[in-house]
Amino acid sequence: MKKKIIYAMLVISVAFSVSCQKTFEDHPLTNTTDEYIWDSSDPTGNFAQGWVIKIYSQLPTGYIRINGNILEVASDDAVPSDQGSATWNVINGGYSPLNTYDDNWGTCYGAIRRCNMFLANYKRVNWADPTLPKWLAAEVRVLRSIFYYEMLKRYGGVPLIGDQVFDPNDPTLFTQKRASFDDCVKYIVSELDAVKDDMRPEATLAQRGSGNGTTDGTDGDFGRMRKSIDLAIKAKVLLLAASPLFNPSSTPNLDYTGYASYDASRWKAAADAAKAVMDLNLFALESNRYILNTTHINKEFIFVRFGASYQTTFGNRMSPVGYTVGNVASNGLVSPTQELVDAFPMKNGKAITDPTSGYDPNNPYANRDPRLDQTIFYNGGTWLKRAIQTYEGGLDKPNNNTVNSGVQTQTGYYAKKGLANDNNNTSFTPTMYHPSVTATFCWIRYADILLMYAEAQNEYSGPDASVYSAVEAVRQRAGLVPYALPVGLSQSQMRDMIRNERRLEFAFEEQRYYDIRRWKIAKTVYGTALHGVTVTKNANGTFTYTPKVVATPFYDDRMNLLPILNNEIQVNPNMKQNPNY
Repeated sequence: MKKKIIYAMLVISVAFSVSCQKTFEDHPLTNTTDEYIWDSSDPTGNFAQGWVIKIYSQLPTGYIRINGNILEVASDDAVPSDQGSATWNVINGGYSPLNTYDDNWGTCYGAIRRCNMFLANYKRVNWADPTLPKWLAAEVRVLRSIFYYEMLKRYGGVPLIGDQVFDPNDPTLFTQKRASFDDCVKYIVSELDAVKDDMRPEATLAQRGSGNGTTDGTDGDFGRMRKSIDLAIKAKVLLLAASPLFNPSSTPNLDYTGYASYDASRWKAAADAAKAVMDLNLFALESNRYILNTTHINKEFIFVRFGASYQTTFGNRMSPVGYTVGNVASNGLVSPTQELVDAFPMKNGKAITDPTSGYDPNNPYANRDPRLDQTIFYNGGTWLKRAIQTYEGGLDKPNNNTVNSGVQTQTGYYAKKGLANDNNNTSFTPTMYHPSVTATFCWIRYADILLMYAEAQNEYSGPDASVYSAVEAVRQRAGLVPYALPVGLSQSQMRDMIRNERRLEFAFEEQRYYDIRRWKIAKTVYGTALHGVTVTKNANGTFTYTPKVVATPFYDDRMNLLPILNNEIQVNPNMKQNPNY
């Protein structure tokens, strides 16, 4: 770990104001000292609280993760619309210890250091309210666990530094070894278990959502750590640990890249953890999925990240390039693949490959799963009161440089996920990603808990009634008629159903990218030809849809984990690189 990772400045900034006589304005920020942060004369712990808020701000924000674009443009669900995007270098050439992306090693260890500094110093404050420091200390330990989890899913086992706050000149700083994957999982779970009952009281289901789709719930502490978030993070960690990448059924992994042998009980642990969240009875699926786009606080969101910023309105970033709203031309940055589009079944729940489904290749978007229209801009769909034109020469695929500097769909599609239902409006409805309100990135919602439970329980004991119930709840809310799954599915068939449901339900929510890696299917589904469609408008007004290859990403199995940056290896002789990099 480099010094820039370990060394953290004491100067902090926070995105909210607090009611206290002492403010940032009455003390020069450049002169902020250790004693000032942990001020024993301030019973409110004003600056100590600000320190915790700064830790929250270091969580990944989503939606502008990779070269100003969403993470899924490096998955089988999408490619960048901009042919000049640096992400194409990743798609075409992979990545190496000298040239990686989505690297968060330094960010996470910087945040972990900040967590440890809080835990080492917060008792120096003479807190007037004894419950507040207990809450804050528990929050910080959960946050620290999240930063370890973020590294675990990227790299495998990483150095565990406990509560240590290293001096930058400490010689042991650059001799830290990677802990085993097992030890990392045990540490994260033990931390989460230790503090689960020490956090702020839970909000009720009624406080979490208004139900009208336009107004946030009344939970004033939404976004702060609670037991429910603690348990949800634990479920995420244990599901990752049970997954094929780290829990191999054949070839054993090295100690820092997974377990030495397969253990089915890991699936049970993951299922039990997800069930613990379900048993809280504090969350529910919102009946209208658009509520997830137009509110920050609702019945389905479990853990969100507030305060993200975006270059423009989300509507302008994602809408097809032929639209101009408020004198701002749309960017159409994301081009979903045909593989994603084809994964959406018909509204009757049958795959489009089923000859009895009713699918019409000449009218390919009719009578499909309603989530298709909520996720994808396709030719002939309606947006802002006009038909979308992704046919060759159409407004949204003009094939010239006069619109959006030549940036246009590479696949015949644009990404719609995250936008309000503005098909018949003339301007954008503010969404949770809109800069005019506090931007939000949802990390975990209740649908995720249901499908995590279904996946883990199916892998442990097969498709029992509880697995059917969890998956069918998500399908019912999606609007499939009938939503019931076929009876008598085998474990393998149910596995395929669950994986596809995750793909559809969480498209462009940073799930698919990691799912295909932890399932060890990325080489099969991503390291192969990805397709789009060429849409041609015929003289009689009909359209012809012709498949085309848009990318053949470079991928091999070593890339299921990111490489550790070469800088880390050079400064620390004990740091081992991930295999085959």
